[in-house]
Amino acid sequence: MILKLCLLATLFGITNAACPDSSDQEIRGFCFKFVVQKMTYTDARNWCHYQNPVGPSYLAVVGNQETSNNLAFYARSAFGQSAESFWIGLSRNGSSGSLSWDNGFPVIYTNFGSKVGNNYFTEKISNSKWVTPGDNETNYFVCSYDPTVQPVTQKATTPGTTTTAANVNCQFGARQTVLFAYSNDFEPYIVQNTFSNSILYKQQVTFAIIRFDTRQPQSIMYFNDYNQALAYVRNHLPDYKLGFQESTTGSDVLDVINNFYNNSSACASVVMVLSKRYPNTPDISRTVAKVRQYHGIVNFLASNVPFGGSQSQVLFDLASQTNGLYGIEQDSLFSKRILYMPLRTRYPIYAVNAKVSGEGFQVLPPMSVPQFDDFLIMVSVQSHLPVSNVQYVNLKWYNPSFPYSDKFEMQPVYWDSNTNYNTLTIGLSQNVYNMTIDYIYTNTDVETMQIRLYSSYFTNYWLPYSN
Repeated sequence: MILKLCLLATLFGITNAACPDSSDQEIRGFCFKFVVQKMTYTDARNWCHYQNPVGPSYLAVVGNQETSNNLAFYARSAFGQSAESFWIGLSRNGSSGSLSWDNGFPVIYTNFGSKVGNNYFTEKISNSKWVTPGDNETNYFVCSYDPTVQPVTQKATTPGTTTTAANVNCQFGARQTVLFAYSNDFEPYIVQNTFSNSILYKQQVTFAIIRFDTRQPQSIMYFNDYNQALAYVRNHLPDYKLGFQESTTGSDVLDVINNFYNNSSACASVVMVLSKRYPNTPDISRTVAKVRQYHGIVNFLASNVPFGGSQSQVLFDLASQTNGLYGIEQDSLFSKRILYMPLRTRYPIYAVNAKVSGEGFQVLPPMSVPQFDDFLIMVSVQSHLPVSNVQYVNLKWYNPSFPYSDKFEMQPVYWDSNTNYNTLTIGLSQNVYNMTIDYIYTNTDVETMQIRLYSSYFTNYWLPYSN
């Protein structure tokens, strides 16, 4: 019982905090937005994740009886006298039957009514009990968020250019597409060896392949069989005669990613880009919006000796805002480093972009681990080379209820001068972990540190994006 009480205090808060939107209700330190629109559970969850004006949030996490009672009380006036119930963030995995909150927190407190046979839960306004209506029904809903977390404003896509987030119905655990995209500026053997060593041959995925940075844009080709995809890569290796042949032209990689996300098969996709040239355009808002609508991830292996283009920060920022990683590497080592990129262990459970400068310490958002497993930790310490300015980094995670703690210590100043990231595989138990970071940078510029953890198994929730 003491363990449960401690965990409840950690997960669901007991301190007061002002909500950034004065119309939202504060309950036990968390803010709740009552949305007077009827949507399906999936569309309501997407609205909370992507369209909440205060920033990313979740369908309501109800951690205790006080919160449950207060939500029912406020819902009476928010939704009107005729309203009977509203969606909350509790759902059941259709395969395993396990319950989880939308933000990944474990389910400790429950308040079930008599009808709980379906997968998505509402709370009844009359008695605050939780029941499951039909999975495709529409209801009012409530979002919840932590007001102490810095809000992120997400830009909407231009009307007519793509499907809106609420209309993209991506399924957890569905067959994924992995886009393998490579610049025509590489030596042919770099691309062939990297794809051959990518362990994609072990994955039950659809393969999307494209060579970019060519004078004549090429089409993305799709394969269900790895050997066919490999044969295509071998027959479409970089060819100098097809390329830009000068350094002032920017890469067209953003066009490639935008085109890829015009396809419905891009749901929950993973993009792996081998980059040799920067784009010339600084605006990635449209690309970020498309990737997020389809719950995608964009990763880069970028050459430590880029061939051209002017916007050196753009691709790092794209990876940062799509829960991906931007790794800089020597071209000849791509075929080895591809083994450490999130292609096999590719389902994100934690993604934070920490802003760091000088010497300091930060408390990061907590990490919810969905099940016992080995997880891939990836940390990119900054967007550029060299990393001789990064003396020390120490990522720590701990759970006070065990107690258990561990860390990932790095001294980038001693790394190879051609890389900006490191990886570690670690076993973790299902729980919520507090996260901190210590760092020593010798420069005073604000750098962005990409901190990622990936699982080999899909989760039954979409991890919110970090800016």
